[in-house]
Amino acid sequence: MVAKIDPVPDEQPPQVNVLRILENGPLALHAPVRFEGSDIGLRVTLCRCGASKRKPFCDGSHSAARFTASAEPPVQESVPLAQRDGPVQLTAIPNGPLKLIGPLEIVSGSGRTVDRCNEAFLCRCGASPRKPYCDGTHKKIGFRSD
Repeated sequence: MVAKIDPVPDEQPPQVNVLRILENGPLALHAPVRFEGSDIGLRVTLCRCGASKRKPFCDGSHSAARFTASAEPPVQESVPLAQRDGPVQLTAIPNGPLKLIGPLEIVSGSGRTVDRCNEAFLCRCGASPRKPYCDGTHKKIGFRSD
């Protein structure tokens, strides 16, 4: 089951795909999302604390785990994307990061554009010092995704 946020009946795909970083919480993705060969919707929340029992999706476990992570990471140097909409392929790498392929604007909790990219590897173990990005810490801590 996919965690949806603010489902809107007959919602159309956004003109700009956005991944919003939530303070001490998950990542909120608003884009046409494909996962494991299926279109799963336009709004999903993705676990970044490592505690969800519904990985890669958020189930609210970050609250009980007392997960802390800023929603204001440093801005990455990037250029505007030629295409800002379209499908985003979500892949949960076993015992590793989330891989997103497709046009994406990563936005901080305060609304700043942090990055514009066509591919991102995002931390889902909760331990990367570069959150929301993966830095390989999952290997050091023995993160398990199942």
